[in-house]
Amino acid sequence: MKKLFILPLILCACSQFDVLKETIKNDNCQGYEAFEVYQVGSNYVLAKACDDTLFGKCHYTTAVKLAKEAGITYYDSQMVEIPAGKCAVHSGIYEYKTGLGEKKTIPVVTFEDRRLPNPDYVK
Repeated sequence: MKKLFILPLILCACSQFDVLKETIKNDNCQGYEAFEVYQVGSNYVLAKACDDTLFGKCHYTTAVKLAKEAGITYYDSQMVEIPAGKCAVHSGIYEYKTGLGEKKTIPVVTFEDRRLPNPDYVK
């Protein structure tokens, strides 16, 4: 009988645990691991997003636009890693025309904190 009473207490305590944490997971994080540059613009790069790695090879499914970082030289086929503690977040869309005149729309990706301040955190 005591076991039946303890189990609900444990489950209740676990659901309240997030309130005790200073930070929470950023739900806007996409599942990208890295990016391979395929075109360099004046203040941006177009890249293929590596959605997952299988046997050491990236699986590319999405083209994205990334802002250039100051002091970094970009080139075709360069791998752009996500900075430590950050994640890739869709922050808009970018429309452009290919050399053949075909219209493309791709997501703009920015790097944001993987963890955010918890609004429910109580000190």
